[in-house]
Amino acid sequence: MRAQTIILVLAGVGLIFLGVIFLMASAYETTRIITGAFLSIAGFLLLYFASRTTGEPTKRYVVELPSQVAVQSMKCPRCGAQIRAEDVIVESGITRVKCSYCGSVSQISEEPKW
Repeated sequence: MRAQTIILVLAGVGLIFLGVIFLMASAYETTRIITGAFLSIAGFLLLYFASRTTGEPTKRYVVELPSQVAVQSMKCPRCGAQIRAEDVIVESGITRVKCSYCGSVSQISEEPKW
């Protein structure tokens, strides 16, 4: 959980608690019902905003290959470290790999087979 979400949840629960206290105290003074209702609604709104996911949607790419393809291991051209599948980045149709060891970025290009 992010710190912002934790703060919103704690503030929401606190406002709902105070709202319930004011609603129970409205038996002695009826003007407190407005304050209690306002605090409870504000608490529920904070909980609603805390429950919303703010993360970016994940992009999924499906690559269909025309024939059988042999998987080859890739090495960084700069340092020779092994490149993992998680290091492959596709941006604007360009396939790049970022070495997790030295941080260099290389573009992947496919050479013709003839």
